[in-house]
Amino acid sequence: MKLQKELVLGSKSPRRASLLREMGFDFSVIITEADENAPSHLNGKETAIWISEQKARALQPLLTKNQLGITSDTEVWLGNRRYGKPSDENEAKEMIMSLSGKTHDVITGLTLTTVDSIKSYCSTVKVTFESLTEDEINHYVDSFKPLDKAGAYGIQEWIGHTMISAIHGEYNAVVGLPTSTLYKALKDFAK
Repeated sequence: MKLQKELVLGSKSPRRASLLREMGFDFSVIITEADENAPSHLNGKETAIWISEQKARALQPLLTKNQLGITSDTEVWLGNRRYGKPSDENEAKEMIMSLSGKTHDVITGLTLTTVDSIKSYCSTVKVTFESLTEDEINHYVDSFKPLDKAGAYGIQEWIGHTMISAIHGEYNAVVGLPTSTLYKALKDFAK
């Protein structure tokens, strides 16, 4: 796909950069700081889009006219509870215990931004965990230190290889970048 603008990834996530590279795109990275606390009245989809747009607004003033920014936010929700990044290993273990044996939503907001526009998209994936024992949870958290991940887990790690019994939706959205959604959005943008 031929794009008229240079791509800029507004993320420090190595997983998002790797996925964008695997899609065959050349891009630069600009890391910004954005508030990842969303208003409490927002649901999962609204939260993911709101935070992705906060990241886009932080990136927007740093873009030139010939650049297109990409920002994203991945949220884990079970019922009405948001599972953000755990503050410590105990909270990580508690999060995984509460996800154990259940199906939860992984909701990823994706925002494309230029110097004068912002457009957002969303991908929702249903992920089902097997029932995990306390030993399995301790092994995962102690070995993989998932404190930088929403819901305290990375699907591309041990827990995803061994403890996920079903996934309905875009796998890469759970990793952190909904590549299929992004590709379609970039095709629309290129028209």
